Amino acid sequence: MNFTHATAIFTAALLLFADAASAQTSEDRAYVGFTYKRGTEIGSQGEKLDGHLQLEVRPLLPSFSLGQTRLVPLLGFGTQWMGLQRRGRLINAGEGQLGGKLQNFQLGLTLVRPVAPRWLVMVGASGSASTDFSKDFNLGTDTSVSAFAMANYFIGGDPRKTLTLGVASQYPFAAVPVFPLVGFAYRMDPYILELGFPRGSVLMKVGSGLEWGFTGAFDLQVFRVQPPASSPLQAPLFAREMALRFGPTMNVRLGTGDLWLSSSVGVDFLNDYALLDEDRKRISSSFSPSTKPAPYLRIMMSWRPPHRAASLKTNP
Repeated sequence: MNFTHATAIFTAALLLFADAASAQTSEDRAYVGFTYKRGTEIGSQGEKLDGHLQLEVRPLLPSFSLGQTRLVPLLGFGTQWMGLQRRGRLINAGEGQLGGKLQNFQLGLTLVRPVAPRWLVMVGASGSASTDFSKDFNLGTDTSVSAFAMANYFIGGDPRKTLTLGVASQYPFAAVPVFPLVGFAYRMDPYILELGFPRGSVLMKVGSGLEWGFTGAFDLQVFRVQPPASSPLQAPLFAREMALRFGPTMNVRLGTGDLWLSSSVGVDFLNDYALLDEDRKRISSSFSPSTKPAPYLRIMMSWRPPHRAASLKTNP
């Protein structure tokens, strides 16, 4: 699929909030998730992408207080196993040329500080390394740096009804170096509504241990990959994966604690893969048409801290 102008602008936001897209809701503070996406056709000449598995891990790290400021560290890891079937033009491809493992590491820090009864400010930065690690690690081509500043406004003084406004930047950037961020959350029993970018959720709670509804996420990752020795393409070379997932979701509390088991089955409507040159521009090639939509299965174990009580303050 070709980029629209809006999609290009939000490319950097996906890289910045990759961990947010992975979580089922904004309350998940730590998780381990598996996503399986079924194989799908590529173009019209017989090639096919194998079904592949993706692992995502975000461990729980301790946060720290400096007066009224809270420092929240971030550590994330993801890996996925991908491959192409020997069909069409790839029927004679050698062993090892049609498969590989892509990995992503993320490390960051966010500062959270209340500035008024209804306002909460967040400023953060993170660095990511994304590569297939088939060659020595290259700091210049394998990493990206992101930063953001956001403010949460508690509507009516209630943190369960939140409007988020902010700006973010990411380098290297795809279209613009700075772009706006907007989000809205409504968490009044029995409803959970989270609208924004890159994730959205519309859920209904049943008692204290079950949530069901629909979730969606727009996800994008760019990895440095090493082409085969026989390839006419020159390094550095990048592989871009872009997804637009949507499907029914069920979240179940395990016992009476803070662990939840989440499952979602749906369709990746975008399911786009592309090779990029050293400037991260799409390489024109007869072998880089878009893949077709593919179903997916996602299972995640997450930890949620107890709910913060709603504020009774109403003064601005």
